[in-house]
Amino acid sequence: MSRNDCEAILYLHRAFRPRRRTGRGFLNGTVFLDAALLITTFVLATAPFVLKPGIALDLPNATQTTGIQFNDMVLKITREGFFFFNDEILSATKLEPALRAALEKRPGIALILEADASVSQATATAAYDAAAAAGFHQIFIATQKLKK
Repeated sequence: MSRNDCEAILYLHRAFRPRRRTGRGFLNGTVFLDAALLITTFVLATAPFVLKPGIALDLPNATQTTGIQFNDMVLKITREGFFFFNDEILSATKLEPALRAALEKRPGIALILEADASVSQATATAAYDAAAAAGFHQIFIATQKLKK
């Protein structure tokens, strides 16, 4: 390319200017609006379906509550008298062998007894006795803090 060709190109560039200006930014608001709508749609579509499986218990109230470790084993007793341990339903006769097997896998761990407030004292005592017979040395009774 000679010097004259370069001057001709520069002349054309100065002579022909577009009437409309194009956008100077690489991203405009549409991209951000699309991303925000996609994220909102995803959150709204998936949030109601994420449920934590569990058993509805109404724990008794107490004024004296202490903290317990998060990794302790939990035995739940429903108001109907069902025993739930390690994600399975157990009968009163199968409770002690299941607790003993769990204690052999994790020796020295504590057991948290979560019994519904309407569970009879005889049922809660039977679960406590089965845990003691299985070899648990620390058995805690779960309560909720009394609201003032």
